[in-house]
Amino acid sequence: MKRITLFLFAILFAQTIFAFKNELTSICKRPGSNELYIAGEFKTILIVDVHTKKSLRTIKTDGIVKDFQFSPDGQNLLVYTGNTVNFLNPETGEITRSIKGNNVRLFEKSPYFIDADRYMSKSIKVYSTNDASLIFEHKPNFPILDAGFNADFSELLILGDGMDIKKEKSLIRTETTPVSGYNVYNKAYVEQQKDNKGSGFQVVDLKTKNLLLDVVIPYKTAKSFGLSVSKYKDAYFIACWDMFLKIDNKGMASPLENSDATFAYAANHTNDGQYIYVASSKSGYIYNSETAQFTPFNLKTGSESSYTADISELNDTVYHLAKDYSVAMMDKTGKILSKFEVTNDTGNGFGVYYYNGFTKKEARDKEALIINNNLEALGMEKIDLETAIGKSDFLLGVFKTKDDAEKFMEALKKNGLEYLIESAPIE
Repeated sequence: MKRITLFLFAILFAQTIFAFKNELTSICKRPGSNELYIAGEFKTILIVDVHTKKSLRTIKTDGIVKDFQFSPDGQNLLVYTGNTVNFLNPETGEITRSIKGNNVRLFEKSPYFIDADRYMSKSIKVYSTNDASLIFEHKPNFPILDAGFNADFSELLILGDGMDIKKEKSLIRTETTPVSGYNVYNKAYVEQQKDNKGSGFQVVDLKTKNLLLDVVIPYKTAKSFGLSVSKYKDAYFIACWDMFLKIDNKGMASPLENSDATFAYAANHTNDGQYIYVASSKSGYIYNSETAQFTPFNLKTGSESSYTADISELNDTVYHLAKDYSVAMMDKTGKILSKFEVTNDTGNGFGVYYYNGFTKKEARDKEALIINNNLEALGMEKIDLETAIGKSDFLLGVFKTKDDAEKFMEALKKNGLEYLIESAPIE
């Protein structure tokens, strides 16, 4: 019975994560303004006033937004879609310049952005957020996974992907022993310290181009939802999917234990590197690099559960974006400053989308009846669900605001709709 339950949960989880293509991906604050930018896979950037919580305007993009950032002066909005970084005028959305990339990494209020090509040139390039000029190029001796900077952007921190290593035991500074019960980090540490897999890690001085650190750590990092590479004082920190590591100035890595460990759906840090944020489903922890203390935070209301889409930080305020279009602003210690939901009442409205996963026609007919009865009650056009067999983003209707879309979704569920629905901005 337990296996069946877990199997059914895995199916539902996979449907929930992969059924739709309109997920939120990114949030960031424009320097020197009250504008909060929110984007996702729907080719539209939503701009919200952080004080009034009202939608200001929208910007259309040429593809799914993987990530974005502002130049330090707030004049350039860098939008990463497909394999291209477009420089946009944040007022009009006009593209002023573009540059091709492979594995782009963007940062808040940074003078640089990074392109880490792990396949073709196997190099990491640092570009200016002011004019897209190439500042620096470096070729590590390992496959590149991610990169970051120190607080003043004078050092480039490069993290390698998983690689085979020898004499793993000699690289382990602190041996991890299993704890009772399940702990995400502890389980990963125990497995990683005996698998003969590790990761390369380099630190490059951007001014002199010299390698300040070039080591191998005995923990295999991997690309995941949440990944953060940072520095505080003379130590480096890596937060990834199921581990949290500290690397000293000699290059020795130590696993950091946390009783509240969680899988990282999003991770980020303050500009000075002192505070590191890791979140899963609207909850997570804050690590203080100065005191080595973990502080849990919880942004849920009641028993709700929605995965974190992104965490952004600017001027000591942390912006947390969840998949349910809720935004929470916290201070560095996790104290909630305000919470609100994005409604987008100035764009093209919100669509309610359906995933038609039933194989039997009688099941589809039952769903169609529920949907059409509710559409008819609102004076909206009925749909033919038979034209949506196997489609993951079938549009049921368009609503002026996110609240209106949510009310329609609640009515469908209340009347017995069984399959998956979601709402997203209309492109």
